[in-house]
Amino acid sequence: MNTPVTGLLLSILTLRLQEVVNGCTCLPVHPQIAFCNSDIVIRVLVTSKTLVSSNDMEHDTVQYAVTQEKMYKGFEKKKMVEYVYTASSSAACGVELETNVQYLITGQLGIQGKVHIGLCNWIVPWDDLTSMQKRNVKWNKYETGCSCQVVTCLSLPCSLPEKSQCVWTDLVTEKTPAGSQAKYSVCMERDDGCCHWYGEGLASANENIYYSEP
Repeated sequence: MNTPVTGLLLSILTLRLQEVVNGCTCLPVHPQIAFCNSDIVIRVLVTSKTLVSSNDMEHDTVQYAVTQEKMYKGFEKKKMVEYVYTASSSAACGVELETNVQYLITGQLGIQGKVHIGLCNWIVPWDDLTSMQKRNVKWNKYETGCSCQVVTCLSLPCSLPEKSQCVWTDLVTEKTPAGSQAKYSVCMERDDGCCHWYGEGLASANENIYYSEP
């Protein structure tokens, strides 16, 4: 018998709201959350790819040599990134990067300060970012908004947000995690202490969603 929870999960899978790649499962998140949850955020040019393995790595790992163009987060932990590491298999969340392409990369710092990346990180060719996303990264808007919580709405009506929250509605209004709020919005605290979407066009689409009391 189908339960409401089962039905919701099936809907998520059908709409590709959950990224499942040969066993690697990633829940969709707003770029701001990906930024805030990462140890390091950098813009790099990928220059080469090498398959490596060592005693401190459980599986074969791909090492990408990179030229760091700019660091946006993680200065206090690592000054310069020359390599990033990812699993060699997509089943283990390994990510495939192209050489001679600039990427915005969010990653985690592991053993000996190695930068690890995967399919669950926000990794985008720099030229594919919207102008608003670039500004939010370069002008520290995402980082300023880390004091706020972006809550994902999966079905209507969305729950009424608390003072410290913004409701992310791309998944229900546009059926994609790469919707207007993801591309053109940032959640930041106003002078009155409440968190609020700031953006262009449909970036504040959640303002038109009918909420239910939590």
